[in-house]
Amino acid sequence: MEKKKIVHIIQSLDNGGCENMLLRTLPLLQAFDHIVITLKDPGELAPQFTSVGITVETIHCDGFYDISGIRRLRTVIHTKQPSIIITYLFHADMIGRMGLYNVTNAPVIPFLRTTYNHPKYLIARIVEWLTKPLVKQYLANSEAVKDFYTKHIGVRPEKITVIPNGIDTDYFDSILPDPNLRESLGISSDNFVIICVANLHINKGHRYLLEAFETIYQKYPETHLLIVGDGRERDNLKNQIKEYQSKNNISFLGRRTDVPQLLKISDCFVLPTLFEGQSNALMEAMASGLPVITTDIPENRNLVENNTSGFLVPIKNSTALSEAIQKIYKELKTKKTFSEKAKNTIHNFFSLEKIATKWEDTLVKMTD
Repeated sequence: MEKKKIVHIIQSLDNGGCENMLLRTLPLLQAFDHIVITLKDPGELAPQFTSVGITVETIHCDGFYDISGIRRLRTVIHTKQPSIIITYLFHADMIGRMGLYNVTNAPVIPFLRTTYNHPKYLIARIVEWLTKPLVKQYLANSEAVKDFYTKHIGVRPEKITVIPNGIDTDYFDSILPDPNLRESLGISSDNFVIICVANLHINKGHRYLLEAFETIYQKYPETHLLIVGDGRERDNLKNQIKEYQSKNNISFLGRRTDVPQLLKISDCFVLPTLFEGQSNALMEAMASGLPVITTDIPENRNLVENNTSGFLVPIKNSTALSEAIQKIYKELKTKKTFSEKAKNTIHNFFSLEKIATKWEDTLVKMTD
């Protein structure tokens, strides 16, 4: 029996949270034939998709006004005749909704992965509201994202199915700390290492973590901060610390392929984000058994129980960040408790096997 086709449309398969979620999940959904269409370029993860049997095609569409690109997309969809089409992230969502209108009987299903709960995203919210009549079903990666769309965009709750990100817990359990990795980074074995894994974008709130670390360092010079990720805020953040006493204990590592190993040599994970969907980086840190500190926003409350599996602090508050980090540094019992609770949360609710089953059940219903 021929498998039903699922087309997944995304801007590019760069090394981001959404892209890695697809790379982890699609190979497990063997009941369907998956085709990933990238709009802009293949992206650095494309070879990994093809190596596990996922077809990747690129149509080189430069955006909403690239009429020839949208025509190419429509032709590909007409040729493939998928059962459903799932779009990821804003540009692919909008091109899918408007560009594929009336080209196929297959429903276009946006996978909602973030809230637009910030003034600079006002236009995005308006576009979401205007195009919602074109969408019959949605997927979302957290209850917080679903709540945002029901309350602020006016989507009926029954139209949104939540499928959280899944984490390969067996893989994270298998990784052991590598003391040579600390040495290669110039960090001694007795240093307390704080790690943040996030794109260097203004919405991730790195500036507040750097402010907090400067305060911590003045009390505890044996601390070290690892900033993993890259982005357009890199130069601004480096300029910020030029006069800091702590600057020599702050390492900007850029994009890394050994993030799980870096997590294992760290003592505390901090994500000072201003808004979020469902953070893969936060979940991976929890799966690694790290005590976590993040901001008190709905998306993070779905993962972290304050004072139980980590600390939730107000956004844009470097003082609160500093105090929370110092508590974990000084209180070994708190660190151990948070570590165990965080790891159990991921194992019990967000293991890749559990999430793959949720995906499979949802796709079966959508394609019946």
